[in-house]
Amino acid sequence: MKKFLLSLIVLVSISQIYAQTSQLLISENFTGYSNGNLNGQGGWTATGNSDYVQVATTTPLTYSGYTSGTQYVNVTQRADYGSSPTKRPDDPYKSFTGGNISVNTGNTTFYMSFLVRVPNTTGVQTTGNARPTVALRGVNGSNLANFYIGDASSGTALKFGIAKDGSQDGTYAGGSYSFGTTYLVVIRYDVVNGGWSNDFDDRMYMWINPSLSGEPSTASAQVAIDNIWDFNDDGGFSGAIQSLQLFQQTNSATASFDAFKTSYAQGFSSVAANSAAAWNALSPVGAPLPVKFGDIKGYAKDKGVQLEWNVYSEIDVVTYEIERSTDGTRFNTIGHVKAKNQDGELFYDWYDATPSAGNNYYRIRNVDIDGKSAYSSIVRVSLSQQDAAAGFILYPNPVSGNHISIQATDLQKGNYKIEIYNTSGQQVYKKQFTHAGGTINQSIGLPAALQTGVYNIQLTGTGFKLAKQFLIQ
Repeated sequence: MKKFLLSLIVLVSISQIYAQTSQLLISENFTGYSNGNLNGQGGWTATGNSDYVQVATTTPLTYSGYTSGTQYVNVTQRADYGSSPTKRPDDPYKSFTGGNISVNTGNTTFYMSFLVRVPNTTGVQTTGNARPTVALRGVNGSNLANFYIGDASSGTALKFGIAKDGSQDGTYAGGSYSFGTTYLVVIRYDVVNGGWSNDFDDRMYMWINPSLSGEPSTASAQVAIDNIWDFNDDGGFSGAIQSLQLFQQTNSATASFDAFKTSYAQGFSSVAANSAAAWNALSPVGAPLPVKFGDIKGYAKDKGVQLEWNVYSEIDVVTYEIERSTDGTRFNTIGHVKAKNQDGELFYDWYDATPSAGNNYYRIRNVDIDGKSAYSSIVRVSLSQQDAAAGFILYPNPVSGNHISIQATDLQKGNYKIEIYNTSGQQVYKKQFTHAGGTINQSIGLPAALQTGVYNIQLTGTGFKLAKQFLIQ
């Protein structure tokens, strides 16, 4: 009897283990890519080799609590067909880690999340004409869980929508959204094996800027579609999902994207898919980075530039790459420093003996054992006497994103304050900090509510004040 009960317990345990499976399928921040055509980089495959999907670094997409990169992609709308193959869209796609996901074997929940920013009305169609920009792709080229960008009101506001099939019109969220603003989008698609007796079991949901503290409830979704024709019963589709896909076809909007994540959970046979398992696999708040950067300092020394930086929480880091740029956008690796892999705060330095005349921008990139990486803030060192005499450097200026950096040289040890005012004299930002002396470099996340226009920034300490103007465009 004891042997029978033991066997039964083992069988139940095994059935519980194998009744549910989940996995992160895509995690794409475009880190380490070359600026320019996406096709052929990082596993992205396109039908052509045009320049309609471009990797860029100028104004990264960021959202509080959601991990994104310093690189992203700009997707430009193109016509479906043209007089030559170069005018046809690429529609690049990236295959899932671990292979295809068959949805014929059990109920399946997919989660997909990403950041999106639509710069202006270019390529944005009315909601009745718009077609997808992002979707999951089947092995036979069919698509599932399509995301739409539409024009809400004559080019003055945006709508975001979803649909199972990209040939359908999207179902759009209530309310409207702003051009030039970064949004976090989360989409869930449930493939339900209902059989021919009930052909409308599949469900789809979308959230815009949801809380990341836990799996969002279906009741809180901005869009919910609960009567979708079953994926498994639709003869036009294949029973396996393969990849993540981007579109630039006619009526697909021009937009910027970053930080794609896709996950799934599947219950075999009649076991229901556990959406919480899919959410946990998605891990939208992001895994901890292998290293946390502290300050980075750069200053002229002899005929070169001395760089110094400190890090915290260094875990399995192999090396640090020193990257330099003359315009703050296009960086090249110019040196390496081996990681110490020790506990606590660690200090590093590197000397650039051959800097360029004028402006030199530097950043540090860590490379860990698993290939993960992160970037430090950017420090600017000018070998121009005019800039050095100014003592207070502000960049980029004009500002087209939501970050600005300041650098000041030869500061005394003490307490400092950064304040930003609009032209009406109203304070819109304030930060206080303690400085150990010497050169500082501070990256400032500008409030999202700031409008286009001129602003004044002030750095004040005991007995002095430095001030400059900058433009948000």
